[in-house]
Amino acid sequence: MMQSSKYRWPCSIMIGVIAVAASRGYVSAAEVAAKGAAKGAMVTRAVTISHEEYLGHIALLAHDELGGRGTGSDGIDLAAGYIAGQFAAAGLSPGGPDGTYFQEFTFPSRSGAKILEDTALRFDGSDVQPAVNTDFLPLSFSTMGKFDGDLVFVGYGATNPDKDYDDYAGIDVDGKVVIMLRREPPDWPGDSRFTTHATFESKAKLAKRNGATAMIIVNRDDDRGELRRFRPDGETYGIPAIHLNRDLAEKVLSAGGLASLSDLQKGIDEGGKPASAVVAGVRASGEIAYETNDITARNVLGVLRGTGPHADEYVVIGGHYDHLGVRRGEIHNGADDNASGTAGVIEIAKALARTPKRDRSVICMAFTGEEIGLIGSKYYTANPTVPIDSIAAMINMDMIGRHNDSTNKLDIQGLGTGSVFKEIVERRAAEAGIEFRPDDSAKGPSDHDSFYRAGVPSLFFFTGVHPDYHGPGDDTEKVNVEGAVAIAELVYQIAMDIIDGDEAPQYVEVDQPAHIDFSAMMGSPGSPMGGPPRGGVVMGILPDRTDDPDKPGWRVVAVMEGGGAATAGMKDGDVIIAIDGKAINGLDDFRDQTKDKKPGDVIAVKIRRGDEEMTLDVTLAARSG
Repeated sequence: MMQSSKYRWPCSIMIGVIAVAASRGYVSAAEVAAKGAAKGAMVTRAVTISHEEYLGHIALLAHDELGGRGTGSDGIDLAAGYIAGQFAAAGLSPGGPDGTYFQEFTFPSRSGAKILEDTALRFDGSDVQPAVNTDFLPLSFSTMGKFDGDLVFVGYGATNPDKDYDDYAGIDVDGKVVIMLRREPPDWPGDSRFTTHATFESKAKLAKRNGATAMIIVNRDDDRGELRRFRPDGETYGIPAIHLNRDLAEKVLSAGGLASLSDLQKGIDEGGKPASAVVAGVRASGEIAYETNDITARNVLGVLRGTGPHADEYVVIGGHYDHLGVRRGEIHNGADDNASGTAGVIEIAKALARTPKRDRSVICMAFTGEEIGLIGSKYYTANPTVPIDSIAAMINMDMIGRHNDSTNKLDIQGLGTGSVFKEIVERRAAEAGIEFRPDDSAKGPSDHDSFYRAGVPSLFFFTGVHPDYHGPGDDTEKVNVEGAVAIAELVYQIAMDIIDGDEAPQYVEVDQPAHIDFSAMMGSPGSPMGGPPRGGVVMGILPDRTDDPDKPGWRVVAVMEGGGAATAGMKDGDVIIAIDGKAINGLDDFRDQTKDKKPGDVIAVKIRRGDEEMTLDVTLAARSG
């Protein structure tokens, strides 16, 4: 049965409306007020955003009739038309490349991708004969085409000047196939989960830059998960890329006279020195071939032309308007994620249009495809409607609708990426009386990341995850309208300071991931961390709420440190297939199986890890723990 919303409008009426419309410290207000007083007062512009109109946008965008706004669906097309109509009514000019409010593009459907029979991998000089799907898979960012070259082991495939470490130093990989470990040495991230050196993007681009003709990635010995699913989204890094079964990789390296992968990894991790070497006598060749089904999608853009000497510079104010659609028979309406941010963009656009003088120009933008890999914002930054170096700053709002005084306070990220950001944000937040968690980084899972990576100073406003995150319970009635409107008004003031500033923010690189706190999801009623609605126990996991509903099991995205699952040895990527002998295919099954359990009870959790199955004894904890 599909989830219902209490806001019910007939679809015909709604279409008519659309057609007509066409673990960190807080910066407190008290702490910042002194700084603001010391530096003198800034101009405070009058702005009032209507609570009723803001809520009305959310009620429409998150209505059941739009079916969860899945990218490529009829519902998201209705949403695009509504947003465009709001921009037009506010007086924004069309910002699309064809004179409309839309930037239309196509991209491959992940679910429709098919690996073709020409896809192959061979190792001459070894008796290993890998089979596609079983022993190897193309990585989602792989280019298509044939490859052939001598095989070279390049450690983690990384160059890290901060660690005086370079896997490519002193070894020639030009025209060769490189094989490397996934991730990075465990001491590199410090307090973060990982650095950019661990990303597939970094490894692929570095391999290509060094002349490699293809790349093969193998899991670390403490990360023996299954091969990554092949889900291309149209973004490739210019090199054929393969994920290879670790056991087969061991045999290939052994045939070339190298030590075991475990020994090679240990030597790098403990010695801090590369272990790159030619895999003697072994040559890798093959082909990557696949086909995809294309999805048509649209970003929605409206422009307010500046009136000052910097009118040819732009400030982008955006948020994504897509969500998850229908999963497991339930509509995921995404009222907070991200109708709340989209409503903020609409209302800020209206406020800016009412502002009589604006030096720089503004592009208000609603992105599509964020939930499936920042598709819309990546497309825009690769195909901008204005020169990318003319964009002075980007401000992104994603999930601003759950602001409260306990678990979900405001995060403002990207503060270190623009030279004037900290001063402006701290003073404006103090003026508004809004406390926030600061983060210098703009590297995170939302659309500002695409702009930051394109060299644009970027800010991100976010009130955090919650038990309804990516679930069917993210509905309109749960949005804190007062808090969200206060954030939108704060963004307006900050945006105007950038728009009218004497100097544009100067881009600063902050090479670390931003912090996303999942603790608010732990132990709340109905929490996907493993807590039943009326019980009192959790096992300390974050499951994949967007996993393929046609596949059995309950995939674990993250295992929370110190929880029962972590203590028992569960790992990110494991798939729970049974608890105490009963099949588990989602949160409801978990609830049924643990509804009578108490803190301290032990459950037998059967998991699948790659091709292996094992049973772990998981001790349940109290929800408050």
